[in-house]
Amino acid sequence: MRKRKRRTAWSLTYFLLGGVCLLIAVVMATGLATTTLARGVEVLIPVLILGVPGAVLTFRAPVFGVSYGPAGVRYSGLLRARSYVWADIREVRVAVLEGTVYSSDVPELVLASGGTDQLLMLAGHGSGLTNRRVKRLVAELEAARAAAS
Repeated sequence: MRKRKRRTAWSLTYFLLGGVCLLIAVVMATGLATTTLARGVEVLIPVLILGVPGAVLTFRAPVFGVSYGPAGVRYSGLLRARSYVWADIREVRVAVLEGTVYSSDVPELVLASGGTDQLLMLAGHGSGLTNRRVKRLVAELEAARAAAS
């Protein structure tokens, strides 16, 4: 079995959104810095509100996803990445996160320790129907886990 990688379909959108937030933060901070009444703290407000989240999205979005192979699974989410060897994973299943307007199907790793780890950046949203992309991903991960066992 060779190593495979699956990305979220929203990576490009997150990347562009982060870039726009960064651009707006720079323009606002520059505009505030050029006014004579601006103080140092006022310039930092747009940088903190838009610049920091924009930088996180811009630099993390290209690596969102899951890669898996004979050794195990590596998941890269919004703020951190996690790795598991197949021996630490008992099962891969679809978890449903219920919402008031729509539900989300999320790949979920059931760990041998008894805990779970949801791969939230790979969620598929729908209005009551099971997301086929998430089901395919879960089937691929479960097949890779079974083949490695």
